[in-house]
Amino acid sequence: MKSDNVKQQLIALEQLLVQPATRLSVELLNRYLADDFYEIAATGRCFGKADVLTRLPAEQPPVITQQDFDCRVLADGLAQLTYRATIQRAEDVSPSYSVRSSLYRFDGEKWQMIFHQGTACNPL
Repeated sequence: MKSDNVKQQLIALEQLLVQPATRLSVELLNRYLADDFYEIAATGRCFGKADVLTRLPAEQPPVITQQDFDCRVLADGLAQLTYRATIQRAEDVSPSYSVRSSLYRFDGEKWQMIFHQGTACNPL
């Protein structure tokens, strides 16, 4: 796989995962997250896939904007996507900012996110 092609596919997936329609859909989240998915949120809380499938569809989706994407192919069928995000939650007056990293694994048919971490940072 060419790294430019992988980068474009993973950016598209990452952008899809922050859309309200995806965040509110157990079916879509289940499709895009691997069964062994694990997340370390910017708050320091940790989640597995089952937690995400329960929590996200019950939340009011925030508005998330993403920028400065970079992609590294780590091994055949394994890639890391990094970027910076601004998150505006309805209940918060000010947005939060984070540097994010996602690991994706290709199962022969599709890419799935296996790990995600958000690290709080200063405003972008």
